[in-house]
Amino acid sequence: IIIMEVHTLSLNDFNRPKVLTGNDAAYVAIIYLIYLEKGKFQSHPDMGVGIRSRYRFNSEENILDELQQDIRKQIEQYLPELGGTGVVCEEIDQGLVVITINTDNGAYILEYDTTTNILTPAEHTLESLKKFKS
Repeated sequence: IIIMEVHTLSLNDFNRPKVLTGNDAAYVAIIYLIYLEKGKFQSHPDMGVGIRSRYRFNSEENILDELQQDIRKQIEQYLPELGGTGVVCEEIDQGLVVITINTDNGAYILEYDTTTNILTPAEHTLESLKKFKS
């Protein structure tokens, strides 16, 4: 069980700030961490993967290995409540990278489209999470 909350800038049905918890909060926190550029928080200058600037147009051979290691280290340091972390990044199509993050609380699967620069939870993962919650 993940005890985590993420406050969003949107409102719920009662016009109160929307707060995400559990797996939804973990997904959002992971996405924030992967998008975040290093140096944005003065109190934590090494926080963030910076996927947009560091990995988007990089064609080096070992770039996916570097991305895996970077994500794993960032989650272990800044999101330790997720537990043990294993990260696998693989390009399944031209410009589409699937990032699988295995934690003590389950797996989080994200898709990163390098052409649109968008990182989202994989659709099939959201459906499987709903089934496991019931």
